Amino acid sequence: MRFREQDSTFWVMFFSLWAFWIIITGSFHFQQLIVGAILSLFLSWFNNDLFFRKDERPELDFRALLLFVRYAFHLVVAILIANFQVVALVLHPKMPISPGMIRFSRPYKKNLSKVLLANSITLTPGTLTVLVDKDDFVIHALTKKNAEEVVKWQLNEELSQIEIKQEKRSKESA
Repeated sequence: MRFREQDSTFWVMFFSLWAFWIIITGSFHFQQLIVGAILSLFLSWFNNDLFFRKDERPELDFRALLLFVRYAFHLVVAILIANFQVVALVLHPKMPISPGMIRFSRPYKKNLSKVLLANSITLTPGTLTVLVDKDDFVIHALTKKNAEEVVKWQLNEELSQIEIKQEKRSKESA
């Protein structure tokens, strides 16, 4: 990556990392502030291509934000339920694990939605996103039933609703 003029995303990340450094060190000594600034600057520069640029960021209005909060709540609920399911599988005397993989398709328009779904699946205990290829997702699960439930997951529809809301918002603002 070449040195170039940095945008606001870079500087927000730099100051966020530096503030985090100050919080975890709990010190305002000059040397620690300088080391923190240097490390924050290096990390921001090194990871600059991973940041969302202004044109890549989704436009969020209040309704879309509420949909995302609902998505996050349902994800936490799904994670908790999956934890209990995995515990029940592991503690069962016969350990009825029947690992399986399933491929399904979700036609999301934005890569961010695909990444959110893939990471949500992987965060849920007992399931793992093995591959995301265009609109196809390959999921591995401890039981075939769990893998098939991911296809009917409520979170799939919620991500679609968020995308639709953002698309309407961008058309209205254009």
